[in-house]
Amino acid sequence: MVRVETLLIAGALLLPCGFASAQTVPSGDVTVTSDFFPNRSKTAELRARVFAEEVLDPTPRLLITLSGFAEGLLARRAGLSGQEHTSVRDAIVRVVDASIGYKRPRFDLLAGFARVAWGRLDELQPPDVINPLDASRFFFDSRSDARLPVALVRLRGYFSEHASLEGIYIPFFRRGRFDQLDEPTSPFNIESGVATDTVACLAIGCPALLPFVIERHEPPRSFGNAQGGARFNATTGRIDWSLAAYRGFEPFGFGAVGTPAPSAAFLPIDIVHPRFTMVGGDFETVRGEWGLRGEVAAFVDDNFQGSTPRIVKGTSVDAGFGADRKAGDYRLSATALFHREAYDEVLSSAPGAKRSRADISLILSGDRSFARDRYRVRTFGVYNANESAGFLRAMTTAKIRDNVALEGSGGWFVGGGRDIVGRFADSDFLYARLKYYF
Repeated sequence: MVRVETLLIAGALLLPCGFASAQTVPSGDVTVTSDFFPNRSKTAELRARVFAEEVLDPTPRLLITLSGFAEGLLARRAGLSGQEHTSVRDAIVRVVDASIGYKRPRFDLLAGFARVAWGRLDELQPPDVINPLDASRFFFDSRSDARLPVALVRLRGYFSEHASLEGIYIPFFRRGRFDQLDEPTSPFNIESGVATDTVACLAIGCPALLPFVIERHEPPRSFGNAQGGARFNATTGRIDWSLAAYRGFEPFGFGAVGTPAPSAAFLPIDIVHPRFTMVGGDFETVRGEWGLRGEVAAFVDDNFQGSTPRIVKGTSVDAGFGADRKAGDYRLSATALFHREAYDEVLSSAPGAKRSRADISLILSGDRSFARDRYRVRTFGVYNANESAGFLRAMTTAKIRDNVALEGSGGWFVGGGRDIVGRFADSDFLYARLKYYF
């Protein structure tokens, strides 16, 4: 069967032929990346990717965005046992955007496969819950590169030039990915060791130890499993602000002990995607040379992974404040992000008992250009003192020619823990990338 994504990308190449007013050549790039993971059984990879994009405006009110990529992988990765190496090959074709936008003075409509960002902070944006993420692209590149498109309809109405209200409807669920290329063996896949580990049958009342396997269960495509939300945007004085609410499914699954069949040789671990509810807000303003940003997201219906394993219900709040400044060839940004969660006590003798924890993460990023933008250095770091976990990424880009660039990057993880960074401990990496723009 031909994949829908393949047909959409084929359409991206053929559709411009139907518009006499938009006979243009798609733009894009070709990249070849070689990466190495010293702490993941010395995993080595070669990734090649071709990306193409076309933006058409056949009428002043209509905008069509078509983009996609094809990517291949040759790798020497750790096997599913985590010990022996295995040769891995994979190739994919994916849609990045395939959407139609229609604009009127009082409203605009966006429909198709698209990416919509909520929030204003750098990289870690609590209200940014519409698009699932690709973890490998998040750590290799950035959050904007990591967003996976979803099928959606967005209607935005304008009350005035200073106020608008948007509503988003997502009919089909799409899960987050640890890697889009052979995910089971990816060094970013924190589920990869589960299938060969063991778990105590005490979780279901038996004394023995059994190996367990993962059985994934995604929300079926039905009207009752739709996701959606609304966001009110306004400008008051020199402050841009918004309020938002969203109801959806967790993009990354949670594990719960399933019921084994009689005389089964393994224990099933069901990976499911429970519902969550988020309400939040954000703001942005400028004071002199400084840009100031803040946001808060309250997950009033949240989910947490228990250690038995099981899923526990609770609530969480993420609130952050950031400041950035651009001075000449420099751009510096700093953010403090507060997180607090409370959830049901697991295996507690007191019904209704709650557990809670709180922590603060510090995020710093910098950008420096040299020699009239011929060379560029970007850094990004996040550190959670409570979890003693952190991540530092440094990236250097050199323009060999106007349309050819050489890029080198390294990512270093410190410590471990339960936050988004600590879960990827020991995933340090180095990569070199050659990129050609057309």
